[in-house]
Amino acid sequence: MQAVIVSSFGGSDVLQVVERAEPAPGPGQVLIQVEAAGVGYVDVTARNGDYQPLPEPGFVPGVEAAGTVVAVGAAVDERWVGRRVFALGRNGAYAEAVVADLCDVVRLPDGVGAVDAVALGVNALVAHLALRRAHVEEGERVLVRGAGGGIGLMAAQLAAASGGVVTAITSSPERGERLRGLGVTHVRDRTAGRDGGAETYDVVVDPVAGAELGRHIEALRPNGRYLLVGAAGGAPAPDAFAGIMTTYHNSPSLFAFSLNSVDAATVGQAAAELFGRADRGALRAVVEERIPLAEARRAHERLESTPVFGKIVLRP
Repeated sequence: MQAVIVSSFGGSDVLQVVERAEPAPGPGQVLIQVEAAGVGYVDVTARNGDYQPLPEPGFVPGVEAAGTVVAVGAAVDERWVGRRVFALGRNGAYAEAVVADLCDVVRLPDGVGAVDAVALGVNALVAHLALRRAHVEEGERVLVRGAGGGIGLMAAQLAAASGGVVTAITSSPERGERLRGLGVTHVRDRTAGRDGGAETYDVVVDPVAGAELGRHIEALRPNGRYLLVGAAGGAPAPDAFAGIMTTYHNSPSLFAFSLNSVDAATVGQAAAELFGRADRGALRAVVEERIPLAEARRAHERLESTPVFGKIVLRP
């Protein structure tokens, strides 16, 4: 089968297309013929050698895949063969076939295709499970940073569906209009100056971090909740969290969230719920570009070099 490997840690040029033997599913596993693989910052981090736990060079990147089960291992019901599924794992999705533990596999509804499944995938799971901690209530003001990115798009939709009044920070008027179509009430253009204004918020969803993190902590209302769900903008300033102390009497809460902290059963239940919403039209997958698997380098270069609205998806 064709697969993409990380030959050594570094830039996109370390991604190499190779031929490998198709893996065989072990006990409790299934073999999936991959129809779509998601491309995300976690893949870039692993490629750079910054991800923990760090795999050895030569691994196949990609943590989310969707396709059809073509074989099963011992102790797995044969009825799984032929089922369309989404799989979340450590690595291995950048290939024509991938083995996944059955506990990491979710059956897809008929109305959710493989491309949409990975476009939702990790991004929707992170947004959904993080927002659970915030308990967004009807009418609360929610600020979403990086709202055109994968997690931001999902967080904006899910917060709006919970009754939140969502303000999205993005990089262009065109993106702003697209976000309004997804349920966002207010849009702020970060290229027009300071991107948060003087408004305050009950909840901030932040997949960006970076130099502006501290200022957004200070924008929390009394009893506000700050959800740090990524660092696409790099590490925050050393004094970024000083805002927690300057707003101490407002009782702010800061949650740092990683999907790695959630058990497989909870992730599976959440994924089934999210795919069900998508099947009913209550949650929209947003795809930036579909790129052939053999052009994985270009997919990474696209993700790292220009703003992306939604998900980049590899197609074997």
